[in-house]
Amino acid sequence: MSDVVLAATDRPLPVAVRPIEDERVPTGMVGLASYLGDRLIARCAVAPEVADFIKARELFEQPVQLVLAGREEPPGLQCRLFAVVPVALDEDQPSEPDEPWAASVPRFEDQVADEQDEIDRLEGQGMVFLGQIVRFAKDRRHPDDLALETADVLRTLVEGKAGEVVDRVLDDLLDDLPPA
Repeated sequence: MSDVVLAATDRPLPVAVRPIEDERVPTGMVGLASYLGDRLIARCAVAPEVADFIKARELFEQPVQLVLAGREEPPGLQCRLFAVVPVALDEDQPSEPDEPWAASVPRFEDQVADEQDEIDRLEGQGMVFLGQIVRFAKDRRHPDDLALETADVLRTLVEGKAGEVVDRVLDDLLDDLPPA
């Protein structure tokens, strides 16, 4: 299995996620499209329950941070785009039971106080898969550096310079045809 590198936006962005009709969505699934402004940035197919959860919890009402997980895999760089969203537990969910003995046991959080800020920051957050992003090997800008390449793919996506994989494949096929 190849290494995976993460790249993230430096600030939350206004992402909208809406259902879409697409003939490629498998039967029984819901197609979701993710937009940055009015620009499509990703698509995926999810179970209806996931689409309902996203809508009911209004997970994209506020700007979200984007995270791109990249790995070197044919046909070049395979990436998965995620949004970091707030996830609050249901109030009717049972809380941890009272454990009087727990006061005498050191808590992990107390033992790693310097990591507490990071732990606090991550509590109550989840990741929502938005779609797959591909960069062909011949289009790589940093072929020897997976981290730089992944960051560049995310930057390109956010800046609006990414193209559809289908469009790229068609362009490549048309370029290979002899002139008429």
